[in-house]
Amino acid sequence: MSPPLTLYGESTWVSPWVFHAMTALEEKRLAYEFELVPLPIPADEKARLAERALLGKVPVLVHGDLWFTESLAISEYLAETFRSPDHPRLFPADLAERARARQVMSYLRTDLMALREARPTTSVFGRPVTAMMSAKARDQADELVSLASRLLAGKPTLFATWSIADADLALALMRLVKNGDSVPAEVRAYAEAQWARPSLRVYLDRAAAAAVAT
Repeated sequence: MSPPLTLYGESTWVSPWVFHAMTALEEKRLAYEFELVPLPIPADEKARLAERALLGKVPVLVHGDLWFTESLAISEYLAETFRSPDHPRLFPADLAERARARQVMSYLRTDLMALREARPTTSVFGRPVTAMMSAKARDQADELVSLASRLLAGKPTLFATWSIADADLALALMRLVKNGDSVPAEVRAYAEAQWARPSLRVYLDRAAAAAVAT
């Protein structure tokens, strides 16, 4: 029997990286415990996490004696540990498509800084913002939409079957959709369809409940 799984996430429910990790666990249909960590992370908790997982941040996945951070590392680990066909895939089976999925996810994590600042995840999981985007943020939004349009080309998912990259891309696009920014109809429909996927809804519904509570 596999050791139990535990995911540590932040108490404000606005982390795109915890969203990614929880979606991966849900998509794999794995049983896991979820532990909330307050933000800012208290010094003693930060030190405890850093001692076990090398970095005092979230998300943290615990599997037996293994503790580690970083959302992509978590989904890669789950993909390799809980393999198809016993568990649904997180990444495309085709190597070229898998490389493209990683490219998209890396881009979404390392680029779009101005857009991410103008349209933060607090406005995706909570209340929209009303401020105008800077020219740089608008350029990055246009680049994101162009990339999505080219990759999707009318398809319901990025690749032949759903992948965890779809969750990340949908979240990025929701920075625009949720804030009333202009998005082509087919790209909006893709993002909203992804947003309705059961594995994503687990995080989104809990984030919505947390927003109401505050």
